[in-house]
Order: sequence, then C-alpha cells, then structure tokens
Amino acid sequence: MLQAYWYITKMRMLTNLAYRFEVFTSVGTNMILLVASVFLWRSAYEGIDQVRSTSLTELVTYTVLGILLASIFVCDVQNTIYYKIREGQIVTDFYRPIPLLASYLADDLGSAFSALLNRVVPLFVFASLLFGPPLPASWNHLLLFIPCCLLSYAILWLLSAIVGLAAFWVMELGNLGMVKDSIVRVLSGSLVPLWFFPEWIQNISVYLPFQYTYQAPLSIYIGTVSFPKALQGMAVQCFWIVLLFGILAWAWKHTKSKTLIQGG
Repeated sequence: MLQAYWYITKMRMLTNLAYRFEVFTSVGTNMILLVASVFLWRSAYEGIDQVRSTSLTELVTYTVLGILLASIFVCDVQNTIYYKIREGQIVTDFYRPIPLLASYLADDLGSAFSALLNRVVPLFVFASLLFGPPLPASWNHLLLFIPCCLLSYAILWLLSAIVGLAAFWVMELGNLGMVKDSIVRVLSGSLVPLWFFPEWIQNISVYLPFQYTYQAPLSIYIGTVSFPKALQGMAVQCFWIVLLFGILAWAWKHTKSKTLIQGG
C-alpha cells in the first residue's frame, strides 16, 4: 500500500520537475513579491527599532520564511477534485485499490517535495544574498518549527479537501476556492502578522484555524513566542486537525453517494 502512495508522489515530483518554464515563472514571481515585501517593511520601520516588540530583522525573516512556506504548502486537492468531477474522471479514480483522498494527498506531497527542490532552494539563496540568511532564533526554535510546519500543512490540506468536496454537490465551485485561499492568505498571517491587525480581529482569529497554518510556525522560527506558548499552539493545531478530519470523513461519506458527473 505504501509503495502505491510513494509511486504517486514520485511521479508527481518528476512531472513537476519537467515543467521548467512554470518553475522559472513561479520563482520569478516570488522573488518580486519577496523584494517588494521586504522593502515595504524597511520603509515602515525607518527610524524605528521595534513595532509590537518585533524588530525589522525578525520581520524580514518572518516575511522570507512566509513566502518559502507558501511555495511548499501545495494543496491542489480542491482543484483536483473539481476538475476530476467536471471531466468525468472521478469515476475511474473510484476504482483505484487505494483510498481516493489519500491518493490525492500523495499527489500534493509530490508537488510539495518538488517545490522544496526547485522553488524554495533558489528563493532561499536569493534572499540570503540580498538580505542575509533568514536564520532561526535558535536550534531549539528550529526543532519546534519543523513539526509545527507539518501540522500546519495538515490543516491547510484538510481545509482544501473539504472545499473540494463541495464540487460533488454543486458541480461548479466557481470562486469558492479563491475565496478560501484569500481568507487563508489574510487571516493566516502569512505576509502580515496578525499582531499588526486590530485587536478585535486578533481575538476572533484565536478561534479560527487560519493563524495556526502560517503564523504559528513563523512565530516559533523567529522566537517571538515562548516554548510553552509554542507547545500550546501545536496542541491547538492537533485539535483542528482532528476536528477537520472528522468533518472531512463525514462529508466524504455523504458525498460519495451524491456523485454527479457533468455530461453523463
């Protein structure tokens, strides 16, 4: 069974590595975003040492790592489900000898691994040469950062899978996926940390899963949260994973019986 998942992951890695123009385009776009974001923060911090107890160096590291994580956190499952249903290919996928959603996860992991090699590495080198290496606050912070990132990816993937399952019911997702991505982009703190937002938004975000996707691991990396707070945040991540997995399992059970293939 594991060999089947590994085969899907490996084939996705090889496929993504073959599309070099797309890789160059993505890396170039992220380089522009990275430079623009860093210089924006430098302008905002001109003549100021710290804002909300965060130095410019910490915020530059936060921004660089946020863009790197966005390149790795590939969650195409919502689009995969949508296109499979629209084209009628979902029927053949149901005949696979492995769970369907698990195969889509293996596919996304392959994209994430390939992005780590062909997107994150050049972006990291570029950022290091231009702004200095985005180093963690300490080795202990790095050790906590890695498992926190894995939990973050799990939350993002489950959210995408839940949105993707809506295609079983409505046939056309429309802009639902883009709306979800926009909400995650803003409320996750991937580019602008939530501690710069109004207090009422911060209070609401505590009860939502979004800040535990990007801000939680990034805050650990730059050392703006204590170790007890970091472990508490990871416990909350585990809670959201269990909850979202339960919602996904319930939705998958009910949507399989509602499969409608456009065109027949």
